[in-house]
Amino acid sequence: MRKKPFKRGWSFIIIFITVGLSYGIYHIYLYNAPKQNHYSRVSSTHLEQESLGGIQLLQSLDSIAREPKPNNDIERYQYYDLGHETTIATARGDDKIILISVYSDHTMSTARDIHIGASADEVIKAYGTSYYKRGEQGAEIIGYVDKINHRSIEFWLQDQKVDMIRYCVDSVVM
Repeated sequence: MRKKPFKRGWSFIIIFITVGLSYGIYHIYLYNAPKQNHYSRVSSTHLEQESLGGIQLLQSLDSIAREPKPNNDIERYQYYDLGHETTIATARGDDKIILISVYSDHTMSTARDIHIGASADEVIKAYGTSYYKRGEQGAEIIGYVDKINHRSIEFWLQDQKVDMIRYCVDSVVM
């Protein structure tokens, strides 16, 4: 007895839809996944000399010109407020800075002269095309990873303009 071509066509359609849905779900997950999930997809960008407003990662709290005010802490990190919506964090019981976040201080620029209000094109021109994209809290984020020195910098964008800069060591989990 001869097989009906109709039955064979349905098998192909079901396989095609399953593969398509899997691919789509995977990319939606990647876009919304934690930043560390994107590291393997981009080349390393040298960030060892990077700073925000002259503050570097692993710098001691005591060496900062602005006196940090303890803000809030969670189980793993102690946060400090530097004013002008600039926050730094240390691991509990340590004085080495492991995270710097700048929200609205236009005077705090990176070592490559990117500041709040810079365009996404300016960021890519300064840091290169080896970046990942993800989304969080309604913002589009482009990030660069230094795989050798274990740090990353993210530029949170609203309307293609930098709205926040986050620079941290890889071990920081938000």
